[in-house]
Amino acid sequence: MSQLTTLAADGGIPTGQILGTLGAGGAALVATVVLVLGVKGQHKIKLDQMQAAGVGLLAGTLYATAGSIWSTPGNVTKGLTQALQGGIGGHVGLGAVATCIVAIIYGKKLKPRTAAIFGIAAASTFGAAGGLWGVISTTLAAFLNQALGVA
Repeated sequence: MSQLTTLAADGGIPTGQILGTLGAGGAALVATVVLVLGVKGQHKIKLDQMQAAGVGLLAGTLYATAGSIWSTPGNVTKGLTQALQGGIGGHVGLGAVATCIVAIIYGKKLKPRTAAIFGIAAASTFGAAGGLWGVISTTLAAFLNQALGVA
């Protein structure tokens, strides 16, 4: 085995940890830094509306995985969706909330930072909504687990 292959094996690349050991909290931190830098768009990292929503979804999934302080955005989102569900409009299922989030992201011109917030909200909503939304959430979490070893 070559020295480079041995070095790669010792560093965790064959086990799927492309970026080394991140940990769930570390991956959430990285996603947050990329999100903040990207929505400001002042230098090399610039996120448009759809990219910001996607990175927000990724960050929200990592927040849920990391727990601790990172779970705060998900808890706020769950509180807001529970308020919607018990409101004057009758029963509003989480599937409806998830569909509305996607419709707003796709159908309204949003600033990247606003789209990122909707993306973060989508992460916890998708996981709880079930149906297609639950499949998206589960698939994303499984991908993160495989690629980063964190979810």
